[in-house]
Amino acid sequence: MFSITPAKILLITALALGGALLGLFDRLYACQWHHLQLHSTIETLGGMTSCLISIILFIQSKEKLDAILVMLATGFASMGILDTAHAISRLGDSFIFLHSVASLSGSFFFASVWFCKRRRFGSLNELRFIYFGFITLSVSIGLRALLFPGDVPRIMPLFDGKFTMAAVLINLTASLLFIASVFKFYQEYRQRGNKLDLLFACLAYLFGISAMIFPFSSPWNGMWWIWHLVRLSAFLTTLVFIARQYGKYLGVNESENKKNYE
Repeated sequence: MFSITPAKILLITALALGGALLGLFDRLYACQWHHLQLHSTIETLGGMTSCLISIILFIQSKEKLDAILVMLATGFASMGILDTAHAISRLGDSFIFLHSVASLSGSFFFASVWFCKRRRFGSLNELRFIYFGFITLSVSIGLRALLFPGDVPRIMPLFDGKFTMAAVLINLTASLLFIASVFKFYQEYRQRGNKLDLLFACLAYLFGISAMIFPFSSPWNGMWWIWHLVRLSAFLTTLVFIARQYGKYLGVNESENKKNYE
């Protein structure tokens, strides 16, 4: 008897999304819509949402000292900061560089869950050092690219100069790292039954698809807008779910505190 499992849902979604993109590839690639203000709005909204997710995960990680939550919180913070810088950057090398580095930094921390193995940090100082250290690094990279865009290296153009070789390779690497983390999150979900692990598996999958679409798009065409919308929908869905989970957690703690005082 056929049973629906999260793994089958992910597989069906992957095939459906891949088939839809292949079927509409020609039309989407030929479609051009240059709207810088809308792009900035989407990227700013995505960046701010990522930062909010990071703050919620960081608060939870402080209470549990959970290494996986710390890595994810740091990844969301890095992506949020660099995506926001990308949103306000001028068109050019720094514009592509900031988005590419944002995807790579996020995928690195997502893939790092393979090495966490439910570890816990020994103290809050270790947690804060990693979290705020990489936030500082992300802010410095973003500001450097914004204030000195000429310092971003000019690399051999690919696809008639539409994207650079470095940008394509960085995004493909980010895609592979995101996809690799899907299997770990699903493994954690099977072992613990925590819906949050399944959410992160789906999120990593969407981010991986988004980064994979990048080499097959060009600025302002339909495929280019599609991967922006995929990322934004992933951010917003995650924020809603995590905020609700954290709200329930605070409600439980509040009720327990009331019982203790009675």
